[in-house]
Amino acid sequence: MVQKNTNPESFPSVNMKKFKKLRIPIPPLKVQNAIVEILDTYTALQKELQILLIAELEARKKQYEYCREEMLRLDEEEVERKTLGEILQYELPTKYLIEHAGYDESNKTPVLTAGKNFILGYTNEKTGVYPASSENPVIIFDDFTTSFKWVNFPFKAKSSTMKMITPQIPDSVNFRYIYYAMSVINYTPDSHTRQWTKNYSQLLIPIPSLEKQNEIVTTLDQLDTLVNDLSTRIPAEIIARRKQYEYCRSLLLSFPRSKENGVIR
Repeated sequence: MVQKNTNPESFPSVNMKKFKKLRIPIPPLKVQNAIVEILDTYTALQKELQILLIAELEARKKQYEYCREEMLRLDEEEVERKTLGEILQYELPTKYLIEHAGYDESNKTPVLTAGKNFILGYTNEKTGVYPASSENPVIIFDDFTTSFKWVNFPFKAKSSTMKMITPQIPDSVNFRYIYYAMSVINYTPDSHTRQWTKNYSQLLIPIPSLEKQNEIVTTLDQLDTLVNDLSTRIPAEIIARRKQYEYCRSLLLSFPRSKENGVIR
């Protein structure tokens, strides 16, 4: 963890002479009390709303995860099971690796990792771009951590340990279903070695009929969209309420300047 420098000498100095000369409005005590009551109430409501919104998001995430696990818990006696290696193939990222580490938000091609950061930045490199799309998506897989991401847009790769995973026979399975099935696999790497070939590709997942796969994907995609939409709207709502509070505070603390001996104070 990076520690912040709390040495008083590291803070910018304040001109106390000018600071002491700053003027603030001092309305009657009755008005001060009324303003404090309004702003304190608004602050309390804002905090309560933030807590409720975050709790709602967490509840929806848990609901989604529960539904996903229940839908993918298929009866072993009725559903065929195959290893991931039987269904999927992989490509090494060698020709898609970024050549220069400099990123610029004005560039168009994202540079990806399969970890939590996902989009590391953007590059203007035009060669060696992996041509993922909505019609031809790919799963990027970290060969050490086994974390993975669904990608449906062109990108460059950052890590040489990443694998690009696609179906061996695209029309034989719903690839999105395989992605969801992978997301409920309970697997933790026990060593810092490449996992796909030796271990992960040997894991079994249920393969129901294509019709059932499509049905599961439709339901989970809808739930996923709802959760992601909520994840986007909640921070926006919190920011909007904060701006509303700041506007209200500025309005309440704006007083006309008084004149004394013809001088505005």
